Amino acid sequence: MNLLAHALIAYATLDDTGGQECTGALMADYFAGQDLGDYPAGIQAGIRQHRAIDAFTDAHPALVSCRRAIAGAGAPRFTAGILADIFWDHVLASEWASWGLGLCGLELQPFCEIVHARLGQTEGWHSPGFVQAYPWIVGLSWLSSYARLEGISLSLSGISRRMSGRPRLEDSIGILVALDEPIRRDFAAFWPDLVAFARSWSAAQADR
Repeated sequence: MNLLAHALIAYATLDDTGGQECTGALMADYFAGQDLGDYPAGIQAGIRQHRAIDAFTDAHPALVSCRRAIAGAGAPRFTAGILADIFWDHVLASEWASWGLGLCGLELQPFCEIVHARLGQTEGWHSPGFVQAYPWIVGLSWLSSYARLEGISLSLSGISRRMSGRPRLEDSIGILVALDEPIRRDFAAFWPDLVAFARSWSAAQADR
C-alpha cells in the first residue's frame, strides 16, 4: 500500500504517542540503514505495522489480480506493483466516504492536516530519507492529492525520477483511466481484509 493507506491504518488501529505511530507508518519507506532500536517505541510500532501490511498486501489475491491487469495493459516492466499501490491510494482518496471516513471520522482534508501535524511533532526523529520527503508530503499535500488524476501523475513522475532507467511512470496514467472499474473492484475486495488484518495485528502487539 502507499502513503495515504498506511497513514489511515496507523491512525485507526494504533494508539497515538505524540505523532510517533503515524510518522513510523509513513517513514518506513524512507528507512534504510538505520537501527530500529534507536527510535522510540511508537515509531517502531508504525514501521513494523507498515512492513506487516506490505507483506499481507503482496500476498493478497486482489493485489495479484490488480498487478496482472496493470501489467497486461502495458505498464513498464517490473512496475505493476508500484502502480497498483499508487492507483489504490487514488481509489481510497477518491472514495473516501466509503473507505476512509468510517475509520477516522474525518473528511479527507482534515484527516491529512492531522497527519501533517503528527509528522511535525516528531521532526526530531525523522530518518535521513524522510527528512527529504517530509517537506514534499506536507508542502505539496501529497496525501490529499491522490484523489485527483493530476496528483497521481505528479506522484508517479517523482517516483520515476528516483528509479534507474527513468521509466516515465506518469505515462501510465492512461492505464488507471482504462482499468478504473476493475482496479476499484479489486480494491473493494481487498480493503476490508486489510483493515481486519491491521486490527488483529495491533491487538496482538498490545498483548505482548
